[in-house]
Amino acid sequence: MLIATPARTIRRSLKIVPALCLFLTSLALLALAAYPMYVIRPFREQSPAALEHALWVLLHDKPPSLILAFLITALALLLWRRAGWMAKMLLAPAVVVALLAAASTWINPFEHMFHPLGEPKYLAADRAAIDPKDMVIAVSLGGESRAYPIREMGYHHIVNDRLHGLPIVVTY
Repeated sequence: MLIATPARTIRRSLKIVPALCLFLTSLALLALAAYPMYVIRPFREQSPAALEHALWVLLHDKPPSLILAFLITALALLLWRRAGWMAKMLLAPAVVVALLAAASTWINPFEHMFHPLGEPKYLAADRAAIDPKDMVIAVSLGGESRAYPIREMGYHHIVNDRLHGLPIVVTY
């Protein structure tokens, strides 16, 4: 029967420290990748400083994220053989989180969030369920009128439509 001595317990816990550091670093990388998405959201006021920081991160986070994800993966592979099961429970998610964070820096989430509304459906004004306090973008052309609710426009930003037989683009 093995009895855990204080020295053995310390050695075992020291094996977890590098794995924990890699896991925390991968979470920091994920936070860096998610920061622009957190700041640049519809229907939320953004301060100029926060917006400037978020745009700077969007422009400059790709190479450092790839390098950091590669380093986390390489260090996790080096530590894997000597790691105990508790350390491995931190190393595996560290690699997955780091790779997902690095991949997410190459994807523009706003292209997926803000896609044009191609074929809008319309209701008569008396049947529309719009709060009287809601703002709309109103367009009139040749006796035809349409109103585009700002709440919907905030997610799509662009509506491709036809009014009085002519193609129009409404944007917010």
